[in-house]
Amino acid sequence: MSILRMKSLLILLLAIGLRAAEPATGLQAQTITEPDITYLKVGNVELKLDVYAPARQLGEEPWVRYSEARKPTLLYIHGGGWNSLSKAVRNLNLLPFLQRGWCVVNIDYRLLGQAPFPACIADCRQALNWIYEHADKYKFDTARIVVSGESAGGHLALMTGFLPCDEQIRIEGHPITRPLRVAAIINWYGVSDLDRLMKGWNSEGYTRLMVGDLAEKQRLFQLCSPLQHIASGLPPVISIHGDQDPVVPIKQSILLHRALDKVQVKNRLLTVKGRKHGDFDEKELAGLYADIWKFLKEVGI
Repeated sequence: MSILRMKSLLILLLAIGLRAAEPATGLQAQTITEPDITYLKVGNVELKLDVYAPARQLGEEPWVRYSEARKPTLLYIHGGGWNSLSKAVRNLNLLPFLQRGWCVVNIDYRLLGQAPFPACIADCRQALNWIYEHADKYKFDTARIVVSGESAGGHLALMTGFLPCDEQIRIEGHPITRPLRVAAIINWYGVSDLDRLMKGWNSEGYTRLMVGDLAEKQRLFQLCSPLQHIASGLPPVISIHGDQDPVVPIKQSILLHRALDKVQVKNRLLTVKGRKHGDFDEKELAGLYADIWKFLKEVGI
């Protein structure tokens, strides 16, 4: 290879490297993070969330200037069987939305060791209420809130978006007085029918952890199952599910989308062939996000 051709190749590789770095440097320059904000205190438990918002660093007081335009906002809920993990584990899942200039609110909630169902659902609704309360400061567009999560977080995303009110699932002393609505739900291999799932898991010990009193099992499984809240007028739902998932079988998403079809709620199920519980590769994720952006555009986001 000639010296001239080598120089040309090096220049090309440098240019490609610079272009690849642009999204990351753009995020650093145009996004601020406010971590570990307490959005709710229940007993001795402080529930935290992180806010990512388009803003400029000013280099002097007041230090930060938030975007003047309202931004579509993602409420993200981590998975982990309702009993493990934390918001920090899924930070990389937020990047596709941050790169598009969205606001993101990434939350923790009470795990089953801290409180049985429906506490975690009530916490997520409180986080959604927090977004409404702080929309002016961070420029959240409350008409374009999308709630998303994976596995148990997918279940909680569905419940957060499906509940018509907070009468049955609430926290004493923390009333939600406004109607809460989301514009769409992105459900990554989440649970739609708790009774069916737990029969498949066949674990009385885990069931007891979920509901506390086994005598309340049937009532709580119905109350906390998205399939029990299907009705016309629900927000649009897009689900992503591997067809070989051994943890949350794809039947959970199939039943959900059949039910949504019956009440004419806009929805789409993306089935990933040969994949299990979230083991998607880079190419598959690129295709999935292309479908997600298309779906969100179709519903006006």
